[in-house]
Amino acid sequence: MNVRLSKPRKVIYLLVGGLCLTLGVIGLIIPIIPGVLFLLAAIYLLSRGSQRIKRFTESNPRVLHMQKRMDQFGEVNAADRFRLAGWMALGATVQSFRVIGNGFSRAVRTVGRSVS
Repeated sequence: MNVRLSKPRKVIYLLVGGLCLTLGVIGLIIPIIPGVLFLLAAIYLLSRGSQRIKRFTESNPRVLHMQKRMDQFGEVNAADRFRLAGWMALGATVQSFRVIGNGFSRAVRTVGRSVS
């Protein structure tokens, strides 16, 4: 996909890509945030905004495969994208509650043992 982007659009891709990169690195440290997903999104967005990063992604076969799949996703209509984003948000919310619930259960068991 070799489309020429306007300068404001490139800046937006780079800013959002930088934000995803930051969240991805934080997500590698904090297990609640899905770091790998943010890093993949960062690679995709940054390669859309920077020719240097795009050349790097095209030289790496693993990243190139992911890039091609994301480009195919661009052909999906907006309604399906929003539906997919909603399902992903719901899944992340359920997973977060599951992690918080497990931590709460452990804390209650630990307190119960120390009181007895």
